[in-house]
Amino acid sequence: MCPTTTAGEQTVSDSTRYKTLVVLPNDPLERYAAKGEVKARYLNPGDFFDRVHVISLAATDDGTEAARVMTGRAEVRIHPVGRPGPLNFSRATGRARQLVSEIKPHVVRGFNPLLMGWLAVKLARHCGASSVVSVHADYHLWRNLRIHGPRFLFSALGMNRTSLGGADHVICAYRFPVEHVRRWRQDGISVIYNRVDLARFQPGTSQAEAGNGPLRILTVGRQFEGKDPEPLLRAVAAFGDSELTLVGDGPRHERLRELARSLEIGQRVVFIPRVEHENLPELYRNHDVFAINITHPGVCIPVLEAAASGLPVVINRPLWEPEPEVVGELAEIVEADAESYAAAFQRLYSDPDFRALRGKQLRDRVAQIDAAATEGQETEIYRQLYERCSAKRADRG
Repeated sequence: MCPTTTAGEQTVSDSTRYKTLVVLPNDPLERYAAKGEVKARYLNPGDFFDRVHVISLAATDDGTEAARVMTGRAEVRIHPVGRPGPLNFSRATGRARQLVSEIKPHVVRGFNPLLMGWLAVKLARHCGASSVVSVHADYHLWRNLRIHGPRFLFSALGMNRTSLGGADHVICAYRFPVEHVRRWRQDGISVIYNRVDLARFQPGTSQAEAGNGPLRILTVGRQFEGKDPEPLLRAVAAFGDSELTLVGDGPRHERLRELARSLEIGQRVVFIPRVEHENLPELYRNHDVFAINITHPGVCIPVLEAAASGLPVVINRPLWEPEPEVVGELAEIVEADAESYAAAFQRLYSDPDFRALRGKQLRDRVAQIDAAATEGQETEIYRQLYERCSAKRADRG
């Protein structure tokens, strides 16, 4: 590990000797920890960088332990600069500019194409670094306009022009956002799926055979309008040979608990607000089927984790795509209502051989995007951006 320094102590010779990254994460790192989403080397794939500086757009960020895991062997520091708003925008962004002037990073990365991506590109230009922007969600202008109103459209247009149009590279977490990104650029776009380690996510032993225990159903995700598990609860009420575990929290959490009570299925339903990432593989192994009701396009991480764990996936028909991304025709695709989910659960329960076959097919498919492969892709992009920055600085003398 590099010797410990502060941003102000880092010299020009240090910036030449040590490969240095600045990241602007989507949330403060303490929030990643609170959600159980701390993954090894998530911010430093392949341990490529020697130093990682996290510019957190928050007043405080007590995410030191999370940062150590997420940056691997690199020396890491968190710099909370405050959340830019109408009253402190110049102060917060000015503090970020001062930091990158002192740090002299080779690469700056923003983990969304709005504020974080916009600022990442601005900071990279300020200090002569390369820039990369991530797209991990649906930022389609017109769909979000319906949700967030006209203010979103105008702010997103301006920020996307800089972030997606001005970054040296854009990484999409699935195929769906590529069309949106191409409004601003035609090249320098990669699709790198979220990492799922097949060595950790292994199939378990199914206990749900007709007449030998209930079908153990799992759903994982934030409980809000876009991922509402209500149809799953109602399906479990309709199909008695089933149990449901709901992992996650959100604005609909208490309403879902009340629904379980009113449906009189409390003894067959378990609510778990949060599971640490290191404990997720065991959670999947202890279930027979994964189910989700989701309106967002693309593919969410729990679907990939379930497939890696050899679980059949029951998912509603996509609103914006011909079939679910990655899992595709191997998923049990249903309408977003209780009757359709219950029928799928009944089919899977009644045919354990088919259930096992589907699980194996899904695991084979996600093996193509195993963590080692996707981490290697990301590391290669960082290598190219680092070399580009180093060459530009060498040319300037």
